[in-house]
Amino acid sequence: MSETGKHGKKSEGSPRNRRLGNRAIGDQLRQMYKGVVDESVPDEFLQLLEEAEAKERAGNGTTGGEA
Repeated sequence: MSETGKHGKKSEGSPRNRRLGNRAIGDQLRQMYKGVVDESVPDEFLQLLEEAEAKERAGNGTTGGEA
């Protein structure tokens, strides 16, 4: 009995080979994600966030503490 994958096509490779392929893809995705997470946030973006928070505090009448 042959396995069929998505779209009715015959799956190729053993379950072990598919697991190894999935693991390699997962490793590459984690490496790419780590690179994005490790990037610094531009100063201009931080300034925009600070301004938005200040406007929100002014609009809510709060002084900046956690709600």
